[in-house]
Amino acid sequence: MAFHKLHPRLQDFVKDKKWPDLTDIQKAAFDPIYNKESCTIEAPTSGGKTEAVLFPLLTRLSGQRKVGFRVLYIAPLKALLNDLALRVIPYAKRCYLDAFKWHGDVSQADKIQQILFPADILLTTPESLEAILLRKANKADIFSSLETIVIDEAHYFALTERGSHLLSLLERICAYTDEDPQRIAVTATIGNPEGLLQWMMGDRLGGRSIKVAGNNSKERDFKLHFFMDDGSGMQDHLYNLLIRKKSIVFERSRTLCEDTAARINERNIRLQSRFPVRVKTHHSSVSKDLREEAENSIKSKDLETLDAIISTSTLELGIDIGDLDQVIQIGDLTSSGSFLQRVGRTGRRPGKAQFFRGLCADQEQLPIIIGCISLGLKRNSEAILFPTKAFHILAHQFICYILQNHGATADQMWSVFTRVHSFSKITKEELQTLIDYMITEDYLRVVQGNILLTSEKTEKQFLRANWKRLFAIFDTGPMYTVVDGKRVIGTLDSGFARNQPMPFIFVLGGQEWDTIKIDHETQQVSVKRNETGIAPKWKTISSFDVPFELAQEIGKLLMGEDDLEFLDVQAKRMFDAQRNTYKELEWEKGHWIMDVSEELGRVYLWNFSGDKINRAVHTYLLSEIDGTVSYDYRYLVITAKEHLASLSEKVYELMIGILNKSEIEVRSQIEANLNPKWFSKFSECLSDDLKKRTIIEKDMDVAGLIRELNLGVIDY
Repeated sequence: MAFHKLHPRLQDFVKDKKWPDLTDIQKAAFDPIYNKESCTIEAPTSGGKTEAVLFPLLTRLSGQRKVGFRVLYIAPLKALLNDLALRVIPYAKRCYLDAFKWHGDVSQADKIQQILFPADILLTTPESLEAILLRKANKADIFSSLETIVIDEAHYFALTERGSHLLSLLERICAYTDEDPQRIAVTATIGNPEGLLQWMMGDRLGGRSIKVAGNNSKERDFKLHFFMDDGSGMQDHLYNLLIRKKSIVFERSRTLCEDTAARINERNIRLQSRFPVRVKTHHSSVSKDLREEAENSIKSKDLETLDAIISTSTLELGIDIGDLDQVIQIGDLTSSGSFLQRVGRTGRRPGKAQFFRGLCADQEQLPIIIGCISLGLKRNSEAILFPTKAFHILAHQFICYILQNHGATADQMWSVFTRVHSFSKITKEELQTLIDYMITEDYLRVVQGNILLTSEKTEKQFLRANWKRLFAIFDTGPMYTVVDGKRVIGTLDSGFARNQPMPFIFVLGGQEWDTIKIDHETQQVSVKRNETGIAPKWKTISSFDVPFELAQEIGKLLMGEDDLEFLDVQAKRMFDAQRNTYKELEWEKGHWIMDVSEELGRVYLWNFSGDKINRAVHTYLLSEIDGTVSYDYRYLVITAKEHLASLSEKVYELMIGILNKSEIEVRSQIEANLNPKWFSKFSECLSDDLKKRTIIEKDMDVAGLIRELNLGVIDY
């Protein structure tokens, strides 16, 4: 029995807390973690994953003393580290061990003390690890005893470029260890846990996935409301929901968080209510002290402190904010995994239901949110697409590795970074191409025949201001601010803003805008009103990419007649009306349906395959069609000068032709049709060819396209 294997003082802790037993994931994980097996730990929110990892680690570590960090516990956010430290440090002390939290807000004096006398467990972020490797002279000593690496919220890392950065750091650290450390990834529910294991392990063999199912008996109170008016009805409904309740309200941008909070405060003043709704905002632009004040205030059981936090995704992760009454989502939600994370914040107390309310006033968003909730009710999450050719992160890591080691050869870097999954399909020739380009563009220089050093240009561009640009290599947030002069118009999804060839016209707030300039560093789009009368080349994409699994679920729901009990009356009416428009389509999973519209002069290719697959098809067809090709997560739309019958036949033949090509050939054609555009401050270090290959990795799912065409049928 796992309980009796715990360190005696951890057993006392469990008894003192009156836990009836260890949770299922804590039981399943004990032996593998204690025995130094690498593994992924997958369980729903509030399933006790942190203790499932820490209890066997602390029990094992307490049996032997060593000098140096023995466990590296990595989390994506400082706030999450602060929360973890409140549990990890006391647990460690019970077992006569030490733990230390290291991030940007911790004093230099405390950090220096750690470098001299390292704790057993280091809690930190990838950016702080980078600083240690680049700036601490005794890094080889402090990491030599490392035996376990824990990646908390691993799915969050894997979904972003920070994951590729983290994996690179781990390989650089492993060069100093006495043995290859055990790796543990802690995650919420994901669609492909075996892929996460491979991502974490790189070229290493072994490892196992440990998973327990959620509590299917937990009562769930989910409802989606749709509003037809200009938004005032939705704001009134939100205000009433928040009265005398502990809530998190999720908005999709920092600007919308502040707008919603302002409208709630205006209502408080106007209504002079006996129970005003007290709210605070929580996002990356709010100071650390104010974010922590909001987190602590919402935990209070006193209803006079705080009713709700209006947050971006910053509160989606496992920061402890106590027992909530409800989670409310306004507008965009394009991931069932994200939905499960958010709704898991509620219903933690025995006898309390998980309580979710979605508020939507956009007809295009409605089926997407419905799909998320439908998948979430079945506890299904989307699969993560793991990059294998992240050239821009590799360029960043070349610079860091050379700085860390005061110079390096290409072979030395190849031996380290070839082990990282995010670079696993980069050939040695491509690596040399990258190095040659960085030398040609003066980011690197060569001395003594083959030793690479950073250049003066690199120092000016990335190493000024205390190396801030080198450490903060990723975007500050998912939204770009749109400005007309000094007037803020709204926000655009960063993926949309980066993907457009200049100039382009788009619609925002019901107005057509002509783009003047995009500043990717400050994430700002400068625009002027479009007075040309030219139709918009792009419509605004207000959400992130709709993934394959979600797109398939939306298609199935639109074609079906199932009664969706979580819809309110207005949402049901609107969704039924949308279903009626699809009645004649008769799409089903595995089918790609070609539909010819004589009236509009278009060929539609319906597949409900998601944005990344359809973006790949769109780019593949660009050089083959003398006309226009557009797409969204549901279909592609093709128009051309030729007769519709011959156009549809041509499109059919092109799609069938993909089946006769290898993935390399399909990628090659897509690459030929791409424009090498800016997508990262380190994309400047890439040649045009390498930029294109990275863009394909980031924005398209070529393997998924080929898979679906092979498994499916094209109805023509």
